[in-house]
Amino acid sequence: MAARLPRGLLVGAALVIVLIAGCGSLAPERFGALNPRLGELLLVGFDGTTLHDNAHLESLLCETRVAGVILFARNIVDAEQTARLTREITARARACTGRALLVAVDAEGGRVMRLGPSAGWTATLSHQDLGEAGDLVQTELEARRIGGMLREAGINWNLAPVVDVGYNPANPVIVGVGRSFGANPQIVAAQARAYITGMHAAGVLTALKHFPGHGSSIDDSHAGFVDVTETARPDVELVPYRLLLAEGLVDAVMTAHVFNRHLDPWVPATLSRSTIDGMLRGELGWRGVVVSDDMRMGAIERHYGVGDAAVRALRAGVDLVLIADDRRPGDRFASAEALKAIRRALRRGRLPAARVDEALTRIAALRSRLTVPAEVR
Repeated sequence: MAARLPRGLLVGAALVIVLIAGCGSLAPERFGALNPRLGELLLVGFDGTTLHDNAHLESLLCETRVAGVILFARNIVDAEQTARLTREITARARACTGRALLVAVDAEGGRVMRLGPSAGWTATLSHQDLGEAGDLVQTELEARRIGGMLREAGINWNLAPVVDVGYNPANPVIVGVGRSFGANPQIVAAQARAYITGMHAAGVLTALKHFPGHGSSIDDSHAGFVDVTETARPDVELVPYRLLLAEGLVDAVMTAHVFNRHLDPWVPATLSRSTIDGMLRGELGWRGVVVSDDMRMGAIERHYGVGDAAVRALRAGVDLVLIADDRRPGDRFASAEALKAIRRALRRGRLPAARVDEALTRIAALRSRLTVPAEVR
């Protein structure tokens, strides 16, 4: 007859089993419920100017089932073609998923304006132009005009305004190309408020960017790692966020790929739980969608890879992962790499299911605002 184990050892063994079970991979039924919806965590750019014979775009809409797409110059020929393209993709997405599609663009005005004169649209004023003019009525009217252009083109989400405070004249990516309303945070907040009001009047959603601030950098995060530890001034750069978030005007917030060791000694803001979940959600109280800046930018892809970065961003509190250029060498796609990593992280318990549920709920709430008239927002 086998010897009996002491009661203490039996209790200890049972406790170990419980702990292992609690820290283990996601239950199959829970993963099965989440899996079909994981594509909703993505906002993806694509090649081509039409849905016809575009297998990749068809796959994004109906197999990956992305939350939204983002348009760039490569997708835009003129007003008629753009409106036709957006009609096609929004109808196809609804037929496949039963829900509305977020159709996003960078339409800040000035040099960052996808619907520009080269494609037949009238020229627009930059944030710098508007800030220097100092006329809030003009800013609201210009934003309403830009918003009208977007709505006619079938675009429902403008990834603007930029609320980076441009106090560093040597900044190449914000100040150097006229993307900041100015060096005074109160003026930046006032201009952004007028800009958002104009966009909402046109029925277009917005996004504040780039949190927690890119206006102080001396490098461009498109190209590589950007360290703002010695140049960042949170007491200045967070002012527009504090003011606008408190007023309930904000639809979404976009992150910056900037590293500040005072906020997080390990990773850039987009991947930082202390910056996104701690500062933006905890300190500033933001409860809506957080969208990443493009995960293919040098500051992220060169150091972390798209898949691992997507998981890190979601864990940090980002809800929607932006991939501006989906195609990779050898007929591979960054969105597929990101989804593979997300699925693996869920199964292994590295990415909590509750965090994904939160993100999906916030994205659905943002999507529901597409049908709400601007005057009652």
